[in-house]
Amino acid sequence: MIEETGTVKKVKGYEVWIETQIKTTCGTCHVSKNCGTSVVAKAFTAKPELLKLISLYELKEGQTVKLGIPEEQLIGASMLVYLLPILVLIVSVSCMQFMLPELHEGWQILFGFSATAISFWQISKFAKKQDKGQFSPVILGAVNDATITMKNEIPLKKII
Repeated sequence: MIEETGTVKKVKGYEVWIETQIKTTCGTCHVSKNCGTSVVAKAFTAKPELLKLISLYELKEGQTVKLGIPEEQLIGASMLVYLLPILVLIVSVSCMQFMLPELHEGWQILFGFSATAISFWQISKFAKKQDKGQFSPVILGAVNDATITMKNEIPLKKII
């Protein structure tokens, strides 16, 4: 489980808005003073990320919570975003070369990039669907409050 902490900004029923800070690894590196990447990372200040999640815990605004996402979900999402478009590019250009070998190479490349752009668009649509919660982090519990309690048991389908 990959874990991160965040701060509860708003609570409305079972919906909770949690703010997390995007971190770079440049802050922990011992050669950051002499590194060009570190200079660029410092120039672009990290913006906070606001996540809207469903919580079965009774949380209060200002509370620090621990979020988690399983490694399998992260690997699956990474493969979906990175590997699938590359495969679409390779397969689409290969199919064009096989089916229309007399077609100019530029058109084949243009077709490959178009198919890849469509795959990115379809992946974006798939990831934005609200019923695809498998890519969302889950609230593991509160960090600064030992008296966290669960809300009354309700069917999860009514929440989502």
